[in-house]
Amino acid sequence: MQVPAERLKPSWLPEALMELQYRFPLTPTPYADVASRIGISLDVLIERLRKLKNMGLLKRVGFYLNYRAERKKAALIALAVRDPDAATRFLAERLQVTHSYIRDHLVYNLWIVGKHPSQEEIVRAAEKAARLYGDGRWVVLWGVRTHRLSVKYDLYRGVSRAGPYSTVAQNPPTPQQLGVPMELARALRILPLEPRPYRSLAQSYGMSEDELLDKVKEMLKAGVLGDPGAALDGHRLGFSYNVMYTLAPRSEGQLTSLCSWVNENIEEATHIVERAATPRGAWKHLCYFMFHAVDEKLSKPLEEKLSKCPLLESYMKLRSLRDVLPGVVR
Repeated sequence: MQVPAERLKPSWLPEALMELQYRFPLTPTPYADVASRIGISLDVLIERLRKLKNMGLLKRVGFYLNYRAERKKAALIALAVRDPDAATRFLAERLQVTHSYIRDHLVYNLWIVGKHPSQEEIVRAAEKAARLYGDGRWVVLWGVRTHRLSVKYDLYRGVSRAGPYSTVAQNPPTPQQLGVPMELARALRILPLEPRPYRSLAQSYGMSEDELLDKVKEMLKAGVLGDPGAALDGHRLGFSYNVMYTLAPRSEGQLTSLCSWVNENIEEATHIVERAATPRGAWKHLCYFMFHAVDEKLSKPLEEKLSKCPLLESYMKLRSLRDVLPGVVR
């Protein structure tokens, strides 16, 4: 196993976490089902998961809520700033900020993912942050299409690898259109570490456990929810090599095809997003994906594949130097 063994004791724990990431049971008793698969008791598994959560290794067990189902806009904001922490705090007061990383780009050192119902508000916030905390340089890279979103870690190979529910719907309904309150859809992001994790949620909203699970499956199918299972803190597990790849197609009309090629050929990419830039023309590397590993050498097979891509003009590797929002539950 590539991940340092001392972080994943006892010996059955890596298998349990792999099951919870990649084969999460859509049943009323997911933890009991996983415990049965690997031959341990339910109480032992839940006790260990609670310890991992207290240690920060386990962020949550639950579902991704598609921001489009919340009718929000999302953007990757690149800034040249003197004080990344202050700039992050400023933007977090105005936007829903889910990621903030210092990266090794020659111009833009701070990279933030921000969401807001108003596209104009995102641009205003980015422009003001760049002016207040830097030299005024900024670019907003909109998420035009998400080809994949699944942040999971292969504990045996030591690389990131997408899960089975990595497709992201581009035009999902709202939870309300499926008869589910938005608050309940948001609550499903973090399931309790209890034998029957849906039961208390269902009771809070006047539903039976089976009714709620049926709604969960309906929202998964419709693209309101996605990527079920355990969300781990990769950095704490030893996945210290965290790189953002940004790709430029040979021609502007090949951008979608380039992102599709990455989706079909690079299973280690945890996000694959097709982007558009504001100001227009400020950034040409508009296909984006993330890669995580325990060692830089594990990126070589990926880059060999990229070198053979007929649609690719060039790419940049922007390594993460510091997570400004460590431990954030996304």
